[in-house]
Amino acid sequence: ACAPAATEARRRARGRAASRLRGGSDAATSFQQQYWIPLESSPEVFNDFARRMGVGAGWAFADVLGLDDELLQMVPQPCIAVVLLFPVSPRLSRSELARARRRSERAVSPRVFFMRQYVGNACGTVAALHALLNNRQHLSLGAGPLRELVATGEGEGESDGEGAQACDDDQAPADAELLGERMSSSTGVMAASESSGQLGGTPAPARGVDADYHYICFVQSAADGCLYELDGTKPSPINHGPVADGLLRDAARAIKRHFVTQMPDGHFNVMALVKDEDGSLAAARD
Repeated sequence: ACAPAATEARRRARGRAASRLRGGSDAATSFQQQYWIPLESSPEVFNDFARRMGVGAGWAFADVLGLDDELLQMVPQPCIAVVLLFPVSPRLSRSELARARRRSERAVSPRVFFMRQYVGNACGTVAALHALLNNRQHLSLGAGPLRELVATGEGEGESDGEGAQACDDDQAPADAELLGERMSSSTGVMAASESSGQLGGTPAPARGVDADYHYICFVQSAADGCLYELDGTKPSPINHGPVADGLLRDAARAIKRHFVTQMPDGHFNVMALVKDEDGSLAAARD
């Protein structure tokens, strides 16, 4: 199971960020008191969450067994998102801060769908939403919380006549804080996340207790072709530059360079959102 391992300083920072929403209203700051059941890092749990959010067949999360080329070749293609679970440590936090500063001069495409995380232990939920929302042009969305979240950020869009939503990728998403607020206050997203969180095979931390692992997501923007690292506890996406060898390989390279080398003895888990032609990858969720 995973959650943003927030120190007291991080809690205060998260509280300050949320207090800016609605002028520091009680509704915004109350998000800081929420803790959801964390999502276990397994394709079954993430696929169940996607189904509960209204995502139709055709795409599914799958395990990435390793970051070397021979193991990456085993991952079904195309791959449209990569989700990383990593241990939180002071050493890694310092490295992340320095990396974010170095990359702060790179422009961030306004087409990247990015939301802040204001709910404790919801980093897996945010990572899954980043993977799905940034690839909404590929997905068939039926009625459900994901379509509602897209609609509140972009407008209703067009229907395909069978209840599925045809999402318009040309519309820029709402700002990150507003999207984070909408996710935090969505009863549908919370219900889906809480239900999927109960499917994990390992015990979740007690509600209100931060776990020591954190999720982030990597996607390629269709607007500028760049690899983006999306972490809801950060103020904005991190642009890693143009994708050169495909999303999966470029994300694996970034993970090895910026995470694994900082904690060579740490436990990491990687999943990919991939094409599921015959439905076999998603079969465990039905």
